[in-house]
Amino acid sequence: METIAFITTRIDTFSNPTLIILFEKLIEKNYNILFFGFDQMFIPREIRKKLIFCELPFNHYEFKRSSKNIIKQTKQYLRLYKILKLKFKVKKIICIDPFGIVIGGRIKKLINFKLIYFSFEIFFEDEFIVDRKKIIKKLEIKYSENVDLLVIQDPAREKLLREVSNFNERMKVIHIPVSPRPMNYELKNYDIFEEHKIPEDKIIIIYSGSLMEWSGIYKLLNTLPVKPESEYWLILHSHHKLSNETELKIKITELINKNYNITIHDKPFYDYKDYYAFLVNCNIGITTYYPNTTDVFAGKNIEEIGLSSGKFSTYMMLGIPTITTPNAVYKELNGKYNFGEIINTMEESDEAIRKISKDYKIKSEGCKKLYEEVLNPLKGFGKLMNYLKEE
Repeated sequence: METIAFITTRIDTFSNPTLIILFEKLIEKNYNILFFGFDQMFIPREIRKKLIFCELPFNHYEFKRSSKNIIKQTKQYLRLYKILKLKFKVKKIICIDPFGIVIGGRIKKLINFKLIYFSFEIFFEDEFIVDRKKIIKKLEIKYSENVDLLVIQDPAREKLLREVSNFNERMKVIHIPVSPRPMNYELKNYDIFEEHKIPEDKIIIIYSGSLMEWSGIYKLLNTLPVKPESEYWLILHSHHKLSNETELKIKITELINKNYNITIHDKPFYDYKDYYAFLVNCNIGITTYYPNTTDVFAGKNIEEIGLSSGKFSTYMMLGIPTITTPNAVYKELNGKYNFGEIINTMEESDEAIRKISKDYKIKSEGCKKLYEEVLNPLKGFGKLMNYLKEE
């Protein structure tokens, strides 16, 4: 049985639909999977039982030379050699995002294998104020030279990453959008009106995902037409429990107390089937991206989000017409598939909602066609699994 190693410093690895498919594919092909990473927010049960958990090595920004650190690092290399080469004979390691490739590059200095880089977030050194992030970017550039295969979402994102990396000419590239696999099952019934005490005559607008500043959440709350007399109802779904002391929770609570049509759903879904059963009851999706210099990965990485939004892809799969902000990829796709409306500012959201409601069926069908022709990730996974079979 062949073994593949997986390195990540993220704790939300299994909220990424592309990585869920990756693990499912590896399990289907009977790979052993060595998982080098931190404790995760959650891991699907059928995946967890197939993972071999290992301590994350070399988890530091810079190596500070001392006898203690030299001994510690030597022991780590010895442990890794025993696990990767002697016991499991690993030939390929998958590394996630900048810190993952740094750790993978450090291992490859002494242990040879094929280095596979899955890029979901792109670091830009000129956007950082904190020195340690600049260190990580410099190291990412250094170790990117050793990458054998890059997996990234689309040509635009690839071009962006190449501008801040040092890839070799031999490196292969596979494009796989961040997107769920096609549904081949019936969704269970989820009565969203009963569950969240929403009047059944309301049109439900869903914002699901991170509630960071780059999402435009504050602008959304100030401008979306969900006053008490409105025909619309906004559901804010977060994968994390919102603290009552945060500015955002206070703002949302104030609006709810004024009888605005808003519901908070801040409980995670541990099964994608449950998540889809919830989402499919919603009428209009919001996936807005406003770059800033405050949040992590929120500059150019957000500005050209491309096909790296799992939220957008999920809405498309379920046929939920969507309001989003302009970038080159979304403009092109909306021109071809008419998946929803593109706005420059949140003040345009009211008009965008009306336009979607007017041509709802056409736009819903456009979403599904976009998913099938562009966002279906299984097309790229065929190429990836063939690569993994190569010696």
